[in-house]
Amino acid sequence: MIKVREVEDNDINSLAGFLPAGIPNTTQEFWLQRFEMWWTSNPAYTPQFPRGWVLENDAAIVGFIGNIPVKFLVRGEVKIAAASSGWYVDPSVRGIFSLRLFNEFMKQKNVALYLFKAEDEPLMEIMHKYKFEEHILPLSQKEYVYIIDKKKVDFIFLKFLLSGHTPKLSELPELYKRIGMLFFGYVYQKPVMRGDVLFGEAYTSSHCTSFDDAFIRIREPCSGPCDSTISRDTETSNWLYFSPARFLKRVVIQCHRSSDKTLAGYLVFDIARKKPSGAGSMLLMEMCIGDKDPRVLASLLSCAIETGKQNNAALLVVWANSQETDAFFRSTFTMRRAEKQYRYIKFSDAPGMSSGRDDHGNVCMSLIYPPE
Repeated sequence: MIKVREVEDNDINSLAGFLPAGIPNTTQEFWLQRFEMWWTSNPAYTPQFPRGWVLENDAAIVGFIGNIPVKFLVRGEVKIAAASSGWYVDPSVRGIFSLRLFNEFMKQKNVALYLFKAEDEPLMEIMHKYKFEEHILPLSQKEYVYIIDKKKVDFIFLKFLLSGHTPKLSELPELYKRIGMLFFGYVYQKPVMRGDVLFGEAYTSSHCTSFDDAFIRIREPCSGPCDSTISRDTETSNWLYFSPARFLKRVVIQCHRSSDKTLAGYLVFDIARKKPSGAGSMLLMEMCIGDKDPRVLASLLSCAIETGKQNNAALLVVWANSQETDAFFRSTFTMRRAEKQYRYIKFSDAPGMSSGRDDHGNVCMSLIYPPE
């Protein structure tokens, strides 16, 4: 008999052994570290918060959905959001039992909102059915691409031209356009540090291993008019950016003014690759450029390119968050493409929790999905 129940302490090792069967390139040790990140080291977690739910067939676990608490600011007030991750059900019992897990996630109490990340149409249909708000990122729905290593032709061809899949007939005009861009990228790509944006000794960029209050202060003017967004207090920020056990390696690059060592900006990248030893892409996840200064951006990007070389990355992929950064990328990057990533949010209707559009105002979602 199959039943659904809340995750218990003695399930942790069994879950860590179960999930690698359905989620490629993971191990039991990886999931144990991941559970540590989701709950033990999570500043929003309390023992009263459900860690998730399992499907159990007799004594065997055959399904799981993880439940991760995240601090969320709604009009300046700290609320708790529930983010789903690790949703996997053994193929032998999929269907209605998969939805039973998701229903448990949606029925939980004492959370103000629910977060979800979807990358395929069936999951998107579920989000629409449950009336989640859909947010498409980046807001410009456009990416700029810079070639770090021109020798990795096969990887660049696959990732930039084909985006990892065989194009449909309707996508052929876009493919021809990308072929032209790729040719110009190989021949005419400009260096990031050039005459009109030389930062010289004015700025110094380096890797960052922790956030302090300076990052919180500089981020406020970068985030724009946001009424509802992930809390960026110091504890939550360090958890988001520097926790181990990620599917992708995360790198944070900081830029300081050489004159007084004050923070001038930062970029957050994930390094995506199929195999640990294979080529990868540096994917921009978040950016904050103080005073929208192109010299700060140039310094950060120069450091990012060097980081890419050290990590066997062939491409640097970025997007603009202002007219100023868009102008810089357009003048520097010859390669660009359309891009859409989907994030979903639903505000709770439970008594005492925020509900209704008027309550939460302008929602700012991030490419950084909290438990990832």
